[in-house]
Amino acid sequence: MVQEPWEQTEPAEPVEPRPLGDPVGAEPPSTTPAAIPPTDPVNAPQPKTVRQTTRAGVIWTFTIVAIIVAILLVIFMIQNQVQTTVTFLGFQGQLALGIAMLIAAIGGAAVVAISGAVRIIQLRSRANAAAKRRDR
Repeated sequence: MVQEPWEQTEPAEPVEPRPLGDPVGAEPPSTTPAAIPPTDPVNAPQPKTVRQTTRAGVIWTFTIVAIIVAILLVIFMIQNQVQTTVTFLGFQGQLALGIAMLIAAIGGAAVVAISGAVRIIQLRSRANAAAKRRDR
């Protein structure tokens, strides 16, 4: 079977890099128990505990961040109540500056979200096509 470039191969054994000047045939330093100095079990460093991240924790974090952003947005809109004339594609109207900037930001976010979604769909379709070719 011909192996395609995108297919995974067995990883080679990792080679430990050697400092400059070390001869190629030199043995690496020993990690046998004799080479490791004994440690005092009472004063030995404790392993760091790894916290498990849960979906609920992530949701609460993003909820708090969203509330803070919403509060800052309301403050921005309250501080920018100056009426301004907005012209777009021949339409013209009076609008508060804060609200006009909010509408522009939402429009920009929508453009970014749409272009990101299109790119994700494109990458998924290419991955599915490659998987189908591989399965043949």
